[in-house]
Amino acid sequence: MSLPLNIITIHQGAELYGSDRSFVSAVRALRERHPDAQIDVVLPEPGPIVDLLQAYSTRIMFNGRGIVRKVELKARPWRMLRSMVTAWLEYRRVFRAYDICYVNTVVCVSAIAALRSRRTGAYVHVREIPSPLPCHVFRTLLRWSRARLIYNSAATAAAFGLRGDVIHNGVDALQRAHTIRRPEERQTRVVILGRVNPWKGQQFVLDVLNTLGRSILVHVRIVGDVYPGYESLLDTLGKTAAACEQTVEIEGFTDDPGAHLEWADFVLVPSIQPEPFGRVAIESFAAGRPVIAAATGGLQEIVTDDVTGFLFAPGNAEAFLHALERALAMTHDKYAVMATAAREDYQRRFTVESYMHAIADVVSLVPPAWQTPALASARSLPAGRSQ
Repeated sequence: MSLPLNIITIHQGAELYGSDRSFVSAVRALRERHPDAQIDVVLPEPGPIVDLLQAYSTRIMFNGRGIVRKVELKARPWRMLRSMVTAWLEYRRVFRAYDICYVNTVVCVSAIAALRSRRTGAYVHVREIPSPLPCHVFRTLLRWSRARLIYNSAATAAAFGLRGDVIHNGVDALQRAHTIRRPEERQTRVVILGRVNPWKGQQFVLDVLNTLGRSILVHVRIVGDVYPGYESLLDTLGKTAAACEQTVEIEGFTDDPGAHLEWADFVLVPSIQPEPFGRVAIESFAAGRPVIAAATGGLQEIVTDDVTGFLFAPGNAEAFLHALERALAMTHDKYAVMATAAREDYQRRFTVESYMHAIADVVSLVPPAWQTPALASARSLPAGRSQ
């Protein structure tokens, strides 16, 4: 009789942004495929994601070492290096107790490095497209780890240039009604959802609108927060919003994006740099909302111009305005056709069920012969907390 699988999954965050929710779906997929497995989760700290993971994990541990953070790397590089080495040694020991080791995102550097010691059952889910120099460093690390790679888009796979499986993210169907409505008597509503940072394009959008006066009337809602240490981005965004003649709202993080998707007519994804995937775009499709998006990275694999939304050259003010004008000029009937196409595309390509099935097919392993119950004592991270 074979022993149940022992699986460890490692993630870099504890919030509920796109990569966090996709991680929860991956853990859920492993639980449904292996109902008797021991599935342990390592997070850097407690957070909102914990409540969702508890239903699918056996144990949740907290250990923040071994993750690359730009702010800490700039402020205390030697301290971070020592932390990386300590975490690498811990993971090398801990990983011996598991049949499957699944690391989510490339910033979990120490865990990825520790996968080198394994012959089977090592997986890294790559969800980023870094700038050239960091990408070269991460590519070297991934190649050295010998792990099987999973990419969230063909664009991400192309950026790294290493063999792997491309699995597009999937999202749950919204519980709210996806009504199609476009009242002519009010301003067109546009929402930008997600982490606030320079490359996501929130500041770019407001800078462009600030030059227009009232020649284009839209109601813009920006929903999201910054990483700790980047609060100045919100200050600048707020000042620009106050200077715009359009209606601009800035709200913090929400764990219920459905309320904002229901409010909006269009979802705007204005990424300046290549977007590894663009989960917000498929959440928009699930709500029956067309997308206005920068034609960069994985967004080009999601949005079909003039069918499920509008694409524009990233960081190009003139192209962005043209896409916005096309959206605002739509008749109700044209809008209804596009909204229906977006919803149908979600159902065909981006459901959470299709994503989970693909993840479970790739992240699977028959327990190796050397696995014995005696190794169970290795399954604890000394500096971590569990629940």
